[in-house]
Amino acid sequence: MTSERFYAELPVITDFGAVTRAGSYAPLPDDWHVALCDVRDSTAAVQAGRYKNVNTVGAAAITAVLNAAGELDIPFSFEGDGCVLCVPPRLLEDTRAALARTRDIARESFGLDLRIATVPVAGIREAGHAILVARYRVSKHYVQAVFSGGGVAYADRLIKDAATAPQHVILPGSIAPRGSHDGLECRWRDIPSRHGETVSLMVRAREADAGRAAALYREVIARVREVYGDDDACHPVSVPALTITLDGGRLANEVGVRAAGRGPLGQWLVLMRTRCIIVLGWLLMKFGIHTGKTDWGRYKETLVRNSDVRKFVDIYRQILAGTAAQRHALDAWLKERYDRGELIYGLHVTDRAQMTCLVFNYAGRHLHFIDGADGGLFLAAKAFKERAARLAGGER
Repeated sequence: MTSERFYAELPVITDFGAVTRAGSYAPLPDDWHVALCDVRDSTAAVQAGRYKNVNTVGAAAITAVLNAAGELDIPFSFEGDGCVLCVPPRLLEDTRAALARTRDIARESFGLDLRIATVPVAGIREAGHAILVARYRVSKHYVQAVFSGGGVAYADRLIKDAATAPQHVILPGSIAPRGSHDGLECRWRDIPSRHGETVSLMVRAREADAGRAAALYREVIARVREVYGDDDACHPVSVPALTITLDGGRLANEVGVRAAGRGPLGQWLVLMRTRCIIVLGWLLMKFGIHTGKTDWGRYKETLVRNSDVRKFVDIYRQILAGTAAQRHALDAWLKERYDRGELIYGLHVTDRAQMTCLVFNYAGRHLHFIDGADGGLFLAAKAFKERAARLAGGER
């Protein structure tokens, strides 16, 4: 196995529960790099009702780096207000340039300040942290990266610590911004929960022993399933709830990325072209037309299967559709384990999910990042950090 092909050649796990098993993972090669980005002062954007802008910027960063990678498979994860990607040395400069271009777009189109950085895996390992990665098959067309070992969390701390950030943060002017955001789409309305609530959940085991932490994560996953039902029952996206939009305000996220720097006329032209494509797509889906390899009558079903609703990046995260009674039951169980000092958790509740899409071809290579509306994973993380701080201070 060559270093560059490391991730592409890893075996694929098909049971999400296997993310708790050490044998599912392999260490990221020392010559790779971790690329991270996050929106500074996300709180202000969320309070202003602009969380969709925040999501869009995180997804745009992934799009740009995947376009730079081309056919090479690389691991990544969407984090709500940012993302994490891992790249081999050959892609490092292109990745930094793509992130710089995304930062410019975030500022110009949305008034957001995107922190971008890269951290060498060798340095993370020398500091005593591991980055272990596995491949989990979500659907026929989408294989998701999962991470353990604590290395990603350590890299995130490095880029936010004033003492270490200058070694890793990509400063404006340090590299010429470039890259393509082709494939980013934001053409669907928010998705109302079938059961009344959309919950954004994150949980981290506090157990230092890897085996006992894995056992606790298995308990959490089992408890979520017991309370909310199987994956289909609690999926936050359903075919009947998917509604495409022509609204200029909702399409402004996609247009803001794909027409950045083109001026008002250029942006209007991109908006009009996007609307035409949307109308065509609506007709193709309505009448179930086949074009080439794409069965438009089943496109929405494939979209649901290709949705990114559950992940593991040192922390277990999931977006759930359920009832208030289900949330109360899960919250009570999590609080009991939190009070014992076994885990830390955060959750956020709204009535709908929001979706940002990466579409490289409509026949199957498309994936859809799902988050709770009105703050989603970001506000779940805020509640998580507040609980962590109380534990550190000896409170519950």
